[in-house]
This record gives sequence, structure tokens and C-alpha cells, in this order.
Amino acid sequence: MGKKIRMVLAVALVVFVSFWAFNQIRERSYSGSKIAFDVGNGSLVVNNRGQEAIPVEMRSVGRLATFRVESREINLAETSKRQTIGGTTYHVVAFELPPGQTAVEVVRGSDVQFVSNSSQRIDATVTPMNASSTRTTLIFSGIVVLGALYYLSRSVNHQWVGTVRAIIPFDKLRLKRKAA
Repeated sequence: MGKKIRMVLAVALVVFVSFWAFNQIRERSYSGSKIAFDVGNGSLVVNNRGQEAIPVEMRSVGRLATFRVESREINLAETSKRQTIGGTTYHVVAFELPPGQTAVEVVRGSDVQFVSNSSQRIDATVTPMNASSTRTTLIFSGIVVLGALYYLSRSVNHQWVGTVRAIIPFDKLRLKRKAA
């Protein structure tokens, strides 16, 4: 009975890690006015539907939560500055978001949040991880999934290999050597 429980746990681990990895790297969309959402350490594309620029902030909570944001469209390259609001310490970068689409990237730091207190409607698409973090997440989850699948295969003495060999005629797929 213990072997079956371990096999079920291995399958559950594969499902959980796959779901976790997908949920960590997938894009998220937000829309509305007076909204706040997490950007993480990735990038976002914001569409200001209005005719005027609106003030927005990117902030992170904590004394050591410094970060840097950049945007070529609005010539933004700023490191956050520490502020205390109501007893809570934030690191903040405030800027004007012009009408139309603007891409903003967090180039250093993490756990960054985008905040708009304007009544103007905006749409945003967030990629919550940068390329390096995405690669690390995929490598980690791939190793865990492959390890769990190997454990499952070993638990049944790799019986599936014989089944695959019976279904696929590997001997016919081999290149035949010509005699000289």
C-alpha cells in the first residue's frame, strides 16, 4: 500500500509543479481605473485610453526594497526613492503615463506593484518575471517533473519501455550498413 501512496504523491507533485510553473510565468491582464496590481520583476505594457497623461507610481514595500524601472517610450530610467506613508516604508518611482501604449520594465528588484489613482481607464498586460527568472523557474520545475517521472517509472520497473519497444519497431528504424 505504501508504494501506491508514494506513486500518487509523485503524480501529485508533477501536477502541482507544472501548475505552479505555468502560473508563475503566464501573462496577466488588468483593466480599469484607480487600480493597483503586481508587476513582480518583469515588464508591463500599459494602454492609457485617455487624451491626457496620468500620474502613476510603481512601488515596493520595505526598507531594502529598492528597484529600477526603464521605458524607452517615455525616456524613463529611474531608481526608486524611499518614502514613508502612514508608518509603512515604500520605495517609489512616480511618472506620467502618456496617452497610448507604453512599455515599462523592472530591470532591477522584485515584488514591484503598479498603482494608478486616476479615474482614467487603463489596460495593462503584465509579464511578471524577467527572462532570467523565467528560465530558472522552468529549469527547476523541469528537473522536479523529470525526477518524479523517473521515480514513477522505476516504481513499475520501467515496464512501459517494453510496451513502447513492442509498439515501435526500432529494429526497422536502424540504418542498414552496406557490406564492402
